[in-house]
Amino acid sequence: MIRHVVMFGIRGNEGLTPTQEAKRLGDKLLALPEQIPLIKHMEVGVNCENAPEENAQLVLIVDFDSIEDCAMYSIHPAHLAVAEEIGKVKMSRSCVDYER
Repeated sequence: MIRHVVMFGIRGNEGLTPTQEAKRLGDKLLALPEQIPLIKHMEVGVNCENAPEENAQLVLIVDFDSIEDCAMYSIHPAHLAVAEEIGKVKMSRSCVDYER
């Protein structure tokens, strides 16, 4: 089992605070398991509204059977569409893939 963990720094957009934007994007991420059967489990977390500004606003945790499944997820059109939206407001990104 591979766990894919990604933390994003998100800026506000179109009148939304960074936290509100992170929630909007988190909802889009949570729709991916219905579209990508390789996903075994997914969690999304949004940092508290009053968290320090230097903290990440959005965390994504996804489990896959293998690193190959994780790689296939990364190029799936549904994932790429959400990644493109995140890219428009992303200030930072950190990722760790590890075996469980």
